Amino acid sequence: MPDSPPSLWDITHDLSPNNYASKTVYFRKALQQGQLFLQQQFDLNVDVVDLVQFRSHFVDQVLKALWQQHVGQDDKISLLAVGGYGRGELHPYSDIDLLILLDQSVSEQPPSGLTHFLTQLWDIGLDIGHSVRTVEECRQQSAQDITIATNLLETRLLYGDNSLYNALHKLTTDHKTWDTRLFYQAKRQEQLQRHQKYNDTANNLEPNIKESPGGLRDIHIINWVAQQHFNVNDLQGLNDKGFISNSEYDVLDKAQRFLWRVRFVLHCLAKRKQEKLMINYQRDIATQLGYVDCDNRLAVEHFMKDYYLCARSIGQMNELLLQLFEENIILADKPSHITPVNRRFQVHNGYLETINHGIFAYYPYAMLELFLILQQHPEIKGVRADTIRQIHAHIHLIDQRFRNDIKNQALFMEIIRQPKGITHEFRRMNALGVLGAYLPEFGQIVGQMQHDLFHAYTVDEHTLFLVRNLRRFSCPEFQDEFPLCSDVFKQLSKHELLYIAGLFHDIAKGRGGDHSILGVADATAFCQRHSLSSFDTDIVTFLVRNHLSMSLVAQKSDIHDPEVIKLFAKTVQTINRLNYLYLLTVADIRATNNNLWNGWRDSLLKQLYQNTKQWLEQSEQLAKNSQEKAAKIRQQALTVLVNSSWPEQQIEALWQSYDYHYFSRHTVEDIVWQTQYRLENPDKKTLLTSRPLSHNTLELFFATQDRPHIFAAVTACLGRLDLDVLDAKINATHDGNTLNTYIVNGSIDNPTEIIMTLNHSLENLDKISTSFSGITPRAMKLFETKPTINFRINTQQSHTVMELNTHDRPGLLSSIARVFLQCDIQVVNAKLTTLGDQVEDVFFVTSSQNEPLSEIQQEQLKQALISGLTAS
Repeated sequence: MPDSPPSLWDITHDLSPNNYASKTVYFRKALQQGQLFLQQQFDLNVDVVDLVQFRSHFVDQVLKALWQQHVGQDDKISLLAVGGYGRGELHPYSDIDLLILLDQSVSEQPPSGLTHFLTQLWDIGLDIGHSVRTVEECRQQSAQDITIATNLLETRLLYGDNSLYNALHKLTTDHKTWDTRLFYQAKRQEQLQRHQKYNDTANNLEPNIKESPGGLRDIHIINWVAQQHFNVNDLQGLNDKGFISNSEYDVLDKAQRFLWRVRFVLHCLAKRKQEKLMINYQRDIATQLGYVDCDNRLAVEHFMKDYYLCARSIGQMNELLLQLFEENIILADKPSHITPVNRRFQVHNGYLETINHGIFAYYPYAMLELFLILQQHPEIKGVRADTIRQIHAHIHLIDQRFRNDIKNQALFMEIIRQPKGITHEFRRMNALGVLGAYLPEFGQIVGQMQHDLFHAYTVDEHTLFLVRNLRRFSCPEFQDEFPLCSDVFKQLSKHELLYIAGLFHDIAKGRGGDHSILGVADATAFCQRHSLSSFDTDIVTFLVRNHLSMSLVAQKSDIHDPEVIKLFAKTVQTINRLNYLYLLTVADIRATNNNLWNGWRDSLLKQLYQNTKQWLEQSEQLAKNSQEKAAKIRQQALTVLVNSSWPEQQIEALWQSYDYHYFSRHTVEDIVWQTQYRLENPDKKTLLTSRPLSHNTLELFFATQDRPHIFAAVTACLGRLDLDVLDAKINATHDGNTLNTYIVNGSIDNPTEIIMTLNHSLENLDKISTSFSGITPRAMKLFETKPTINFRINTQQSHTVMELNTHDRPGLLSSIARVFLQCDIQVVNAKLTTLGDQVEDVFFVTSSQNEPLSEIQQEQLKQALISGLTAS
């Protein structure tokens, strides 16, 4: 423990008992000095264990002094520390949990000074949680509430009568309200529910260092379960009892110290109790812990990788030790039922185990065989704890010689080719370190996070989510979720090629350079090592190299343009490749973060897939340019409308003012829907309607007189409604109207309100402000970047394509629209993509004369956008 600083005085003397205000100031200053001293000691690299114990000791002195002032010596009442404070562990702003234990004789009328004591604790700035009970009330309430029973395991007498404390101590040791079995089951269930709250993964963008899987609470669970049975207080006690080995103790102790250092710095930065490792704190924590940037990775990415690896090791130990406790203590009296599997494995009471402890040493390949057996026998519940310990002890045998052994290569390929269990066993292989040992390149991405708001998971977690998504395409029970993907999956001749591509698609992230190019080398080496044919290898490497191409084309190009389809078809070359790439793309997007996938992206990818497939199947019969395509779509839409009893003459009269661009940019379904609405409402000057595309995606269509400000006003209006514009198609007609289709994402529970608000904006264009006063979230400010703007001209379509990349912020689209208005730019189409903290928007624009922008106009627009966006 560090030496007490000079400012830490004997707080039990020289206090005026009659001056409440001066005492409050006095103690508050003392606590502030104590916090400052702790931070100074941390900067001097004092052991964090000493610091959290010192904080607890310091608070002890404050509480004892105030207890003496307000309550004094009374054998009818005692002050106890419980929870983390009861363990003697306090971080700078941790809760201080107290139990005030009363004798039954004063339970109805506690000492009057008690209220003053508690009030002054709040007044001096301590975050207090307290309960007031008798020993009997503790017994009754702990029997009903597992949380209270757990707190009573960690009590420490601060002041008062020993006999009361001893009576409570007997309750938690000699006469327990919960037996070991029920306590274990309750805490295990509690942990499962807590893990589900965090999606059963520690690898989130902003993990909770206390509550997330692999957090401090997982260590506490081990302690509580064992403490209930062994009556020990910490990990060292479990080690002394022989429940955990020396190496397991070292892993947990090292992990706890690391998390304590992180938590200590996090509290100091936030200046309050803060357990969520928010992205806006991560950089500063990395710096304070001594991490530095390198060529390929930021300091914060080094730090977060260490965090995720730490959480992973805690998760491994937690699962192992809880299962060991269940097998050896909870189920110790249960008869053993053993069923042989082969000469190396047997099933023991539903769990797989080795025949003896020497199996992995004599037969290292059994470390892969184990996972294959679990796939082939889904009735097996899992792996026995002792066998998991054996894997940890022998995993070093998975070396280059092991990887080059044809028997092990065949086993790994057999695991990938199994019809069931691939998701569960890949996850188990990763959790136990076997996957990273067999594929060292995969081991490099374990725990690796990209420091942005787009990638919600570590690279390994994202990869395994992707494999899970691919596997779901094969499951009949998920057919309704993605029917097209399920149908396409059935057409694949070798599903294992898709899984291999999934494993390797991001394998080279973090190395610098283009990971899709670097990953091809690793994928090629794997395929050759595992004796895949050149044809199969070509499919895998094509997928790794091009795994981003389909989403980029869908989100940044006009997929209604035949030239775009022609170029993409040239990239994929065959329908077989297209099938693989489509499935990989859908699975990849859905595995990136929970908010990225929506009905609009689903629709875009389906259209691109179907258009490309048609081109590959019958390119001779398809339209070769936009005019030809527009004519074909126009005729198809006309046929549908006429068959729906609309007079052809009436339809043609409406369409005579439309140019071919309208028909080339819309599907037959869109044209029929919009035309019917206009025909049904011939007298309205402004028409507005909508239809849902998914639970959070809405398509808006409106027709109105063409005027300036429309795009700016509409985007401002939608922004104020907290709706993200994903796509916009704007077509001017020859009779002075404009046809507008917007795809929006967000809360669309009340489409009527959206339409009414939008209609008000259109009717009051001169009064609508296009400025936006929203506050940029603090996390977004971390990723501010200078806008990059590029132009290209599509001569066939007679417009200019402008690509804009910048950081996201409230009102961004409105700011862009204002610049377009100032520069007299017409927007004919827009594809807007938000990727976490960054936006990648594509605008299809013309001059006011409906011509592509000249180089001078492009430069003027670019400078105006940079100036406008920088100012906003």
